[in-house]
Amino acid sequence: MYTLCYCTHSFLQCPILVYIRVFMKRTSTILAFVIITKLAAQPCDFSQKKYSIREKLRVSYGVAPNFMGGNDSLWIDIYTPIGDKNTKRPVMLFIHGGGFSGGNYKDVTAQAKAFAQRGFIAATASYRLGFFRPVLPNQYPWALDKSEPERAAYRAMQDVKGAVRFLKGRAGTDSSDVNEFFIGGFSAGAITSLNVALVQTDTYKPGSSGAISAVTSSGTTYQRPDLGGVQGSLNINGTDSKIKGVLNYYGGVWDTLVLEAGSSHGNPAIFSYHQTGDPVVPANINRPWYGLGMGISDNYPLIWGSIPIDAKLKRMNYPTRKFKTYIHTGNSHDVHNAAMMDTMTANWISSLICNPVSAAASVQKAPILRLVQTSDKVQLLAEKDCTVSFYTLSGRLISSRYMEAALSTDIPKGTGLIRFDGKNGQGAFLCGPQ
Repeated sequence: MYTLCYCTHSFLQCPILVYIRVFMKRTSTILAFVIITKLAAQPCDFSQKKYSIREKLRVSYGVAPNFMGGNDSLWIDIYTPIGDKNTKRPVMLFIHGGGFSGGNYKDVTAQAKAFAQRGFIAATASYRLGFFRPVLPNQYPWALDKSEPERAAYRAMQDVKGAVRFLKGRAGTDSSDVNEFFIGGFSAGAITSLNVALVQTDTYKPGSSGAISAVTSSGTTYQRPDLGGVQGSLNINGTDSKIKGVLNYYGGVWDTLVLEAGSSHGNPAIFSYHQTGDPVVPANINRPWYGLGMGISDNYPLIWGSIPIDAKLKRMNYPTRKFKTYIHTGNSHDVHNAAMMDTMTANWISSLICNPVSAAASVQKAPILRLVQTSDKVQLLAEKDCTVSFYTLSGRLISSRYMEAALSTDIPKGTGLIRFDGKNGQGAFLCGPQ
């Protein structure tokens, strides 16, 4: 079993990377050793907001037919960090919500800008909206039949896959790393993000996305043709739509079986957030809009929210480093603390990007901190005088203490980030959450 601490310091004077390998014996004896290494290149840290940004707005990434047979233009906003000097930037794409009928890609601008300030190429993308409604009431959010929201979600997935390929095709222009591509969304945007990451083959194409019976609305008959393959037809440019990680904010999947599809393309990492009583997208298993009554949910398919997603990942023995679920007790279709979630998800994604094995270069002769194994636990040992602060991954300070050389201390429960500050250097590393 491996427990990893990822270097996220910003000071070249004393860079460190702590890498702990823990061997589990059949006797339940735990042996741990620590290798302290020095980084040869710029420290890996995408958790802190450090940069100003440059905006490239309303960039066209394609045109696609909408549900009524017309054409929709699709747009993307791109935000680039200034002064980071990184030629292999990770990418973060945010997708807005709105029940597949409303919302705007500008709705998630703040989230994209926050990640660009951390060193990401960040973007927001539009996608085709709308689907047929019943005659009465002929308005949002009622659906004509179960196929309509399913087809809308499918079109959204195709479009955003095209946006992913569009951004990957700009790797040279944006100095981005196509292998470090992350996507996140809220509500319908989260559903879309999960579909983009997990569905890569037509094996998981729903029957409703094929050619089905026509519908009549306001006296006009509309055909419902086959929507094509899951990849869509936008920006077929030699890249792919594979995703390294997903931020799922109160979204879900049509069936948790789709999570098994991820094993064919590297098990995308999944961070899920949900409130227990969300009345729009259920945290458990239910139909969208179930909490509003008035028959709104009757023509929607069942959806599996963040709680069954988490349970399924555990049953699959999904790598624990690659999924995290935060379930908040509440009744809102929203985030209860936006600043905290921004920090928590940034720290989590940074830990996925900053690979300790590839970053290690040579042995540090005079480390400041060391992790040591006692009889029953791992402790933090100071080899130089310094102040050490322990934080959760959400950025909350747990405790701070001054440590003299040769002094050791327990690592508080819940620690995800350790910062150190002394005359011999400053820095931090991610370790969690513990």
